[in-house]
Amino acid sequence: MNQYLQPSVTGQEGELCIGGAGVFASYLGRDDLTAKSLVEIDGQLFYRTGDLARMDNNGLLHYQGRKDHQIKLHGQRIELGEIERCLLNTTSISACVVMKWNDDYLVAYVQSSSYMNEEELREHCRSHLPLHMIPSIFIILDKLPLNPNGKVDRKLLPSPTFSSSTDNIDGNVPQTTLEQQVQDIFSRAFHIESPHVEVPFGQLGGTSLSAILALTLIRQQVCNKVDIGLLLNNPSIRQLAQAIEPLLAFEELQETDCTVSEIHETNDRLTPSFVIESLGIVLLVCQWLCPIILIHQWCPLLFPILPICHLLFYVICSRLLLPGNIKGGDVFSWNYYRWWFLDRLWNNNTFWLQHILGTPLYNYYLRLCGARVSLTAHIYTVTIDAPWLLYISEGTWIADKTTLNSLYFHDNDTFALHSIKIGCYCSISARSILFGGVDMQDNIIVQPNSSVTGFIASRTIIDGDEHKTVPSNISITYNNQSLSIWHNIYQVITIISLICIHCTLLVIVYKVYAVEQIPLPISIAFCWTLWSIIACSVTLFLLQFVVGSCAAGETYPIGSWSYLHKVWLRQLIVFSFHHAWLLPGIYHYLYPFILRWLGAQVEDDVKLANIDIFLSYPTNLLKLERGVTSFGYVLLVPTEMTLEGDHRVDWITLGCHTNLANGCSILPGSHLASHTMVGSLTRITRETKSNNGDVFIGVPARAMPFEMPMREAMEGQIQTIPFWKTCFSHYISKCLLIGSYWSCGIVGGSILHTIISYSLYQWHFYEDSETIQQIKEKLQEDHRIFICSFIGNTQWLIRLFRAYGANIGNNVIVPDILSLPDYNLVTIGDNVRLNMNALIMCHSFEQRILKLVPVIVGNSCVLMSGSIVMSGCKLMGNNRLYPFTLVMKTDSLQSNTQWKGLPAQSYIAKPKISGSASVCDDIVKCQQKSKNFDRLSLWYEQISNVYTNVNELQFTNWCYADLDERIDDNIGYYSKKLYQQVLANVILTDQNVLEVGCGRGAGAVWCVRTYIPRSYVGIDFSRNVINLCEQCYSTIPRLSFMIADSKTHLPFQNESMDVVLSIETANIFDEIVAIKQFVDEITRVLTPDGYFLWCGLSNVDGSHVLIDYLTTNNAFIIKEKANITRNVLHALDIQSNSRADFIERYIQPTDHEYCRLFAGLPGTRLYDNMQQGRAEYWRVVFCKNITTDISLI
Repeated sequence: MNQYLQPSVTGQEGELCIGGAGVFASYLGRDDLTAKSLVEIDGQLFYRTGDLARMDNNGLLHYQGRKDHQIKLHGQRIELGEIERCLLNTTSISACVVMKWNDDYLVAYVQSSSYMNEEELREHCRSHLPLHMIPSIFIILDKLPLNPNGKVDRKLLPSPTFSSSTDNIDGNVPQTTLEQQVQDIFSRAFHIESPHVEVPFGQLGGTSLSAILALTLIRQQVCNKVDIGLLLNNPSIRQLAQAIEPLLAFEELQETDCTVSEIHETNDRLTPSFVIESLGIVLLVCQWLCPIILIHQWCPLLFPILPICHLLFYVICSRLLLPGNIKGGDVFSWNYYRWWFLDRLWNNNTFWLQHILGTPLYNYYLRLCGARVSLTAHIYTVTIDAPWLLYISEGTWIADKTTLNSLYFHDNDTFALHSIKIGCYCSISARSILFGGVDMQDNIIVQPNSSVTGFIASRTIIDGDEHKTVPSNISITYNNQSLSIWHNIYQVITIISLICIHCTLLVIVYKVYAVEQIPLPISIAFCWTLWSIIACSVTLFLLQFVVGSCAAGETYPIGSWSYLHKVWLRQLIVFSFHHAWLLPGIYHYLYPFILRWLGAQVEDDVKLANIDIFLSYPTNLLKLERGVTSFGYVLLVPTEMTLEGDHRVDWITLGCHTNLANGCSILPGSHLASHTMVGSLTRITRETKSNNGDVFIGVPARAMPFEMPMREAMEGQIQTIPFWKTCFSHYISKCLLIGSYWSCGIVGGSILHTIISYSLYQWHFYEDSETIQQIKEKLQEDHRIFICSFIGNTQWLIRLFRAYGANIGNNVIVPDILSLPDYNLVTIGDNVRLNMNALIMCHSFEQRILKLVPVIVGNSCVLMSGSIVMSGCKLMGNNRLYPFTLVMKTDSLQSNTQWKGLPAQSYIAKPKISGSASVCDDIVKCQQKSKNFDRLSLWYEQISNVYTNVNELQFTNWCYADLDERIDDNIGYYSKKLYQQVLANVILTDQNVLEVGCGRGAGAVWCVRTYIPRSYVGIDFSRNVINLCEQCYSTIPRLSFMIADSKTHLPFQNESMDVVLSIETANIFDEIVAIKQFVDEITRVLTPDGYFLWCGLSNVDGSHVLIDYLTTNNAFIIKEKANITRNVLHALDIQSNSRADFIERYIQPTDHEYCRLFAGLPGTRLYDNMQQGRAEYWRVVFCKNITTDISLI
C-alpha cells in the first residue's frame, strides 16, 4: 500500500500488508495501537508490517527496508537503511547507525576497529549517495552500545557536537572582526553554536534553505554585494570572509560616490505626455482598422492584401519620422515618442512578418525600413526594436526568438539607441540577446540563451557569458549557405499556398456567417470557434502528411531542400496557425494525444502549458515520460548548429516527473533523468549530465548542490478541462467580445471589454467553475491582443495595471501586459524601466502546486531584456538587472547594485566612456577630479574587451623611445623600452615582484622572461582584464594574476614583496584618501630596502601628490628621478598611426575622441599639455626606509 493506503502499482515502493486467518482481531483495550497496525481492505483485516517492498513484473517482492527508518528531512524523503548499507560497503566498518537529529541533521555512528578519517567517509558517501542523503556528522566509535537483546541501544549513542567538526579545535578562533560576524551569522542560520571557521557549511548540516537564510543575513548585516555564487564557492567562514573583504572596500568607495551623485542630482525629469500617448494610440488603432473596414466594404476578395497595407504603413512612417536621427535623449521626450510609435507599429505587424521569415522578402522589407541587410542573410527573428540600426552581412544566420535590442535605458532617465552590426557568416542561435551596441566581426558563433554586447572579434564562440576563441587548427567553414532561385520560388509558392488555405477557411466559415436571422455576435463567435477547430486540424494534417518526420542525427545545410522542408516549413505552418491554438488554452488534456498522433512518445499525466513549441520541434524525436510538466515560455530548439554551419536534429528525452520552468531552452540530444528540475532561463544540451533529482540552473546548465524532492503523485493544481467545455468557453467569450464592440462601437467596446475583464478578475464567486475560469482567461487573452498591444510602453498600460490592483508608481515603463502576470501582487516604485521580455512573476508552480508571493521593486530599477524576478523578491531601489538575470525566490537586492547571471550575482558593469564628459585643461586637476578611476583605466579596459588577439597592441601604457631612433612597430617595442627605463637600476632576478595595474599583462610577461624574478604577480581591479591575462599567459612559470583594488587593499602579507611596480597607475587615485591608503599598503607589503618604481604624468616641476605622500615622514627615499617627457612624446609620434588605426577599427565611433585622448595621440590635449610644457612625464625610483613602522593587519 502507498502512503494514501491505495494499492501500489508494479515497481512502486509501498508498505507490505499481510492478510488471512492468522491476522489478530485487535489489541485488547488499545484502540490506538489497533488503528496503527491494522487496516481494513475490502472487508478483510490486514496487518501493516512496517516493511517497505516493491513488486516486479514477475510478481516477486523486493525488500526495501523498514518504514520507521524512512524519514523526511527538509522536504526530502530519506531511507536511513540505504545510507547505512552504503557505509557498510566500506571494508573497515563493521556496524553503523544513521539517525535524524533535531529535525535538521543526519548523524552517522560507525563502528570501526581501524583508524577511519571522517573526510574519507564523507567522500565515500558523496560518490554513492545524493547530496541530501550525506550525513552532516560522522561519529566514529570503537564499539556501538548494545542493549540486552544484542541490538544497538540508540539512547546510549553520544550526542553530536557540530562545532567540533574537525580535529583542529585551536584553529576555530576568528582572526578578524569580519570572520566573527560571519561566524555569528552561520551560527544563527545553521543552528550551530560556534561553527568551525574552516569547515564548509555543508558539513555543518547546511541545506539550501539555511544557505539562503545565511545569504540574507550577510546582505543585511555585512555586505549587500554578496551573491549566492560567492557563498557556494566559499562555503567556510574563513573563505567567505576573505572573499567579502575586497567587496566591503569597494562598497565604501561606491557609497562615497553615490553621496556625491545624490547631491548633484536634479529634478529636471520629463513626465509622460498624456496627449502624445493618446493621439499615438488613436493613430495606431486607425491604421490597423481602416484597411480592414475599407476592404470589407469595397471588395472582400482583396483581404489577402491586408498584410501589405499594414507593412507599408510602417515603411511610410519610418520615412516621415526619420528614425535615423534618433540617437537617444530623455525618456518621454519627442525622440522617445518617435521611437515608441514605430516600435508599436512593428510589434503589431509581427504576425504578418512571421510568414516571410528566412526569405529574401523579409530582407527586402528590412531594407525598406532602413536596415543594411544582405540578401543572403537568414533572419528568423521579429524581436527587433529599431530595425533601421541593423547591419547584417552575407551568410549570417539569426535564429527564431533572438532579441535584437537597440534600446538602452540609462540610470539618469535618459535612453540611447545603439546600432547592431553583425559580420559575415555568423550564427546566432535561438533566444540570444544582442544589446547595448554590438559590433561582431566574421565567423562568430553565439550559443542559445547568450547575451552579447560590445565588440566581438572574429572566430569567437559565445557561450552564455563566456567568450572562447576558436583555435586556429579548427576550421569554421559554412557549407551551402545561400538559397538558390529555385529555393526562393519554393518559399514564395509555399507562402501563397498558406494564404490560399486561410482564404478557404474564411470562405467556409463565411457561409455560416451569411445565414440570416442569427444575431451578429452569435454568428461571428460561432464562426470564430469553428475556424479555430478547423485551423488546428489543418495544422496537424500539414505537419503529419506534408512536413513528415525527421531521422535522429540528420544534418541539414541552411541552403538545402531538406532544411526548407523539414525546418523552415514546419515553423512557418506553426506560426501561421498560432492564433487557432489559443482555443484549447494552456495545459489542455488533448496535447499529449496530439503529440502521440504526430509520432511522439508521450506517457500519461503529461501537462504542457503550450503546444506550439512542441509542434515546432520534429515531434517523432520527442520522448516525454510520465508526469512531465512544461511551464510557460519553454523553448525546444528545433536544431543545433555545427561548426560547419549545418543544422542537426536529434532526440529530446524528458524523464518522468521532469519540470521545465519558465524561459528554459532544451536543445536536440538532451536527455534528462527522472525528477529533474530545469530552472528558469536555463539551457540544456546533449552535454548536460543529468541524474535523478537534479536541479539545473545556468547557461550552460549547472547542477545545484540540492535536489528536487521526489514526489510520485503530482496532480497538484493544474487541472484538465474537457474539450466540449473548452469550445463552449471559447464561444461564450467571443460572444461577449463581439457583443461589446457591436453594441458600443470601437471606443465604447474597448471600455466595456476592459470592464468585463476587470470584473471577472476581481470577483471570486466563480473560482470553482472551470467554464467561467476559462471564459475569463480567454477574454483577458483577447484584451491583450486587441487593446494592450496598442498601449505598451505607455502610461495607459500602467493605469490598466493599477485598475487590476497593482501598486505602481509614477513614470514607470512596462512594454507588455505579459510582463506582469500577477498584477495585484506587484509593488513597483517610481521611474522603473522594463525592457522587452522582462518578467516580474509573483507565482510559482512547484511540482504543480501554485504558490503566490508578492514582489517589490524599488525606485529607479532597470530590468533589461530577458531578466526575470521571481516570487517573493525585493529590489530595494536603483538596481539594474542585465539580460538573462534570474533573481531567485525570496531574494533581496540591496539598493544601488547591479546584477547579472543565473542565479543573479553582483556585477560591476564594464565602464563606458561618456560622450558628454568634460576634459580638464590642467592634467593634474583632471586626474584628481575623475570619479572611481580615470579614463586611462577605461581606455585599457576597453581595449582588453574589444580585442583579444595578443599580437596586436599588447601594451596599453604609453612608451619610451631614444630620440635618434624610429622603428615602425606594432608589437610593443617602445612600451617594453618604457619598462626597461623604469627598471634600469633595479635588480629583479630572484626577487618577489608586484605590478599594480598590470593591464593586459604583456609588460608582466616581458619582465618575467627578461629578468627571471622568483615570482611576479600582476593585479588589476578589472575582472575582465585579469581573465584575459590568465587566458593568454596561464602557462608561463613564476607569473600569476589576480583581481585586487590597489586603492583599498593589497591581498599580500606584510613585507612579502621586494619590488612594487606602477606604470601610469597613479591616475586612478581620484581622492586624497585613496592615495594615502595606497601608500600605506605599499609601505606594508614592501620588504625593508624594497623598491617602489613609478612613472607617469606629473606637474611641470616633477611634483605629484603621490610623490609627496611617499616621501612624508621619510617613509621612502627617492633614489632616482628622471624627466623622460621628450622620449615619451617621440615614442607617441612613432606609434600614433598604429594606435589611431586600432581605434578606428575596434572602438565605437562615439568613443573615438576620448580613446584618442587617452592613447596620447598627437593633437589631443594630453599630448599637447606635454608638448607645450604644461605637464611632464617622470620616472621615479623609491626605496623604502628601514625604520618605517608597519601597521599589522
